[in-house]
Amino acid sequence: MKRGWLVAVFGVALAWTQYRESGLREIAGHLELATEPLMPARVYLFKDGKPFRLSPVDAMLPLRVDLFYRERLWRRGANPSVLEVTCNDISHFFLLKGRANFDLPAGNYRVEAYRGLFYKPFSAEFTLEAGKQTRAVLKMEDWTAGEGAKWISSDDHIHLVRDREDDAVFLSWMDAEDLTVANFLQLQRQMDAASQYGYGPQAEAKRGGRSIRPGHESRSAFFGHVNVLGGREMIRPLSLGTVYSNSPETFPYPYVLFGMGRKLGALVGYAHFDGSQKNSALLMDLALGNLDFAEVFQFGRLRTEQWYELLNAGFRLTGVAGSDFPVNVNNATKLEKWSRWIPLLGPERMLVKAAAGTSAYETWAAAVKRGEGVVTNGPLIELRLNEQSGQLEAEAKFYRPMTKLEIVANGKVIASAKAGASLRASASIPPQGPVWVAARALADPDVAGTTEIQAHTNPRYMRWDGSAPDSQARRNAADRWRKEVEYYRTAPLVFPSERERARFFELCEVALKKLTG
Repeated sequence: MKRGWLVAVFGVALAWTQYRESGLREIAGHLELATEPLMPARVYLFKDGKPFRLSPVDAMLPLRVDLFYRERLWRRGANPSVLEVTCNDISHFFLLKGRANFDLPAGNYRVEAYRGLFYKPFSAEFTLEAGKQTRAVLKMEDWTAGEGAKWISSDDHIHLVRDREDDAVFLSWMDAEDLTVANFLQLQRQMDAASQYGYGPQAEAKRGGRSIRPGHESRSAFFGHVNVLGGREMIRPLSLGTVYSNSPETFPYPYVLFGMGRKLGALVGYAHFDGSQKNSALLMDLALGNLDFAEVFQFGRLRTEQWYELLNAGFRLTGVAGSDFPVNVNNATKLEKWSRWIPLLGPERMLVKAAAGTSAYETWAAAVKRGEGVVTNGPLIELRLNEQSGQLEAEAKFYRPMTKLEIVANGKVIASAKAGASLRASASIPPQGPVWVAARALADPDVAGTTEIQAHTNPRYMRWDGSAPDSQARRNAADRWRKEVEYYRTAPLVFPSERERARFFELCEVALKKLTG
């Protein structure tokens, strides 16, 4: 009797579930989103003018941005089609295969689609009817007409926990952002954060000409934050001093760390331009020729004033761009207005004109070492030099009007063009003295009006013998480094031995001599 009662209850429950699911199918509309041509993309959905979540999704990355970078990717299956990234209660959806199906309440909708910097935004409105299928085609137009495919795009500064099984999703996410090279950086805040499963080529994820290469950001409140990219091993300690680590020791400082990194095949340079701390050893490494790059474009800010000052002081300095993800997303989505056009990965990116080859990372890294490339958050810019005639030709393109294109020599404008979606300018190299030249372009602000849209080439150098194009800039650099050395002599620096302490201050004086020479 009891068994028969249980069977009856189960039968009623099953019938109710089937009836309920049937009812839900009747009130829901069925939506297929597909890009044309078929490619991964980032999308946003709005119902009656308000943000609405796509459902179902089969991969999620919920971001709670704090000091520890512990967020992990969640997957419902081994081969997800849709990734949802959430931050500050805002959802960003990625069609990892370029198409997906969703069940949504009937109603009026708008969908927006984005893909990197070289595709025009797309928007479409549609009505979902209960029990019916609707297909929305997202037309992705490459405003460069294929020119963008000739460039490798990179973000040198991403903090995401990465296990080997995550690589397929992360590579598809990069594809949706049209990003070629992503440097995933481990770091430390007392405990390890944004951990990577390995280092060097054996831990490089590659697919379709895209690369994820692990590295690390090593941080110090005394010397600044620095990036060690692509090395065969991680160098410990990851951080120095009690702010970031569990020890007061302040060794190895950047000069030593960079030497260790280069022996492991790494690119080395400063994060946040000069390390973002009150004090920085950037001038030491610059004077001693001991770094490959500095991040000049980040958080929508291009550090031209500081960059030009160091170039005019007579030092070569290659600029790269990095997001510091997820900090960039956290900062942007806290604003009252933020631009959905700006990518999550690679919102500011470095481009180098090259084919990816067997490793997009290795091709990109070689170009960084040669001082090539441009930094941009929108326009495609190029500067060509005819070394025989000394003529410079600059060209910039964008899908929206640009306000100006300029060629600069030692920081001064020597040619310009104004107003248009495609601009050209030409000039002759100044005939005397050491000269660096570059091109820069500025476009109208993004659609939210919150970010300047701009691009800048890395410098080209002529008659560069180490003397300063601007002697005052050299004196300014020397004065700044002299003050840093005075600080370091009284700071609570902890070295493993007196010999290492003496070596540090010896290098300080060598750098000062070069800066004052």
